[in-house]
Amino acid sequence: MTVNGTEGDSAPRPRRRQRLRLESLAHQGAPDGNCLISVVLESRGRLARGDARALDTHHGRVRASAEAALAAALLAGEGRVQLELIGVKAFRAFDGWVVVVRVVARAGEQGFRLLGASSSEDEAGVERASAQAVLDATNRVLERYALT
Repeated sequence: MTVNGTEGDSAPRPRRRQRLRLESLAHQGAPDGNCLISVVLESRGRLARGDARALDTHHGRVRASAEAALAAALLAGEGRVQLELIGVKAFRAFDGWVVVVRVVARAGEQGFRLLGASSSEDEAGVERASAQAVLDATNRVLERYALT
C-alpha cells in the first residue's frame, strides 16, 4: 500500500476521543448481608470514583455496580450533564451473561434516552459488565457535553 503526502501536510488530524474508561471495580461484602461497590473511571489522566451500597445478591451487585459507575461518570462530568439510571438487567444469553442498562441524560436543554450493553463470559464478571454497560450508554453524551 502506498500513501501519498508530504511532510507538513495540512490535512486535519482526527480528534482524540475523550471517553471515560473503567479503571477499577471493587466489591466489599459486609456481615449484615449488604455490599459496597466502588468504581473508578479514568479520562485524560483524571480519576473519578463512585460508590454504591446494595444487598449482596446477584441483582443487588449488578445494580450497585451500575449506580457506582453512574456516580463516577457524574463526578467526571463536573455537573455539565445530569444522568439517571432507569434500570439494569443481567440475563443469560449465548452461554454467557449480558447486562443492559437504561439511562436518561440531560445536557442543557437536550434530553437523551440512552441504552447500553456489555457482556461477560461468566457470572463473576457481571459487575464489571454492568459498569461497562453504563459507559456504553453514556460515553457519547459525556464526550460531547462534559469531557471536552
